[in-house]
Amino acid sequence: MRWNPIFVTLVFSALSTSLPADCIKKEDHRSNRNSGVLVTDFVISGTQSLNSDDLNRIRGQMIGGCYDEDSDELQQYIRALFQNRGYFAVEVKGLNIKPLDTLGVPKPVVLDADVQEGRLFRLGEIQFSGNHAFSAAKLRNVFPLKKGALFERDKIAGGLDSLSNLYGKDGFLDLMSVPDTENVSSGTIRLSIAVEEGPQYRMGKLDVLAKKEIADKLHSAWQLPEGAVFDPSYIDHYVRANRSLLPSEFTRDSVQVIRDCPAALVEVRLPIDISEVASHPLPNSVNCEASRDRPE
Repeated sequence: MRWNPIFVTLVFSALSTSLPADCIKKEDHRSNRNSGVLVTDFVISGTQSLNSDDLNRIRGQMIGGCYDEDSDELQQYIRALFQNRGYFAVEVKGLNIKPLDTLGVPKPVVLDADVQEGRLFRLGEIQFSGNHAFSAAKLRNVFPLKKGALFERDKIAGGLDSLSNLYGKDGFLDLMSVPDTENVSSGTIRLSIAVEEGPQYRMGKLDVLAKKEIADKLHSAWQLPEGAVFDPSYIDHYVRANRSLLPSEFTRDSVQVIRDCPAALVEVRLPIDISEVASHPLPNSVNCEASRDRPE
């Protein structure tokens, strides 16, 4: 059967205008919303131990998602999907990106990946070093995986996020945690996490940039006194509790938090009145991580 080229062009043009809505169903991983690819299908070959249901679940996590048109980055996402199921040493041997419409934004594509999943890995011990504020047992409790469970990458990442939240609520805003894996060849992975806690920040000045009546009310409502251990989650509570005093467009992201690492202090600013904000330039945060990266 011979297709009319104009008809084919019209079909793909209509397809490309409707497909971007599918990105809403998934996380949009593109760095630029005016480019990238939309995965309309995902073909996986080369696996040895996964059944069709397992493969379909993996395929389903890619299909409908939008990504940068970068083969290396797409391979990283594919590896992560297998590592989230315990295939820590998975290899993507090849990836073919087949465009369906080169003019689409994002460009609809079919992915064809040759994957060797390798063996399943399980979690052994989790060991910590460099921790002083919390015991190793306390840190271990924030990780959802138990010993002997499948070594799932996303759950390890979730444990590291929980680690940051635990430290952050106790004022350790510059925490660095570096994971490393050992004994990979045995099929049981020991996870070592080096912790660099940094200073424990305390509350400094609260600066409310607003007319005096509103500023006085907002100051009175603030319950984190100067010198107290700074808990960034308090800001969320404060914004919710004082919604009636704040402009409708004011959100948690409107709050300005300025770190001073040498003094281990945090200044919090509430920019309410534009005229007041203009006359109070925002100082730069200096956290300890930024200080380490700064050249001598």
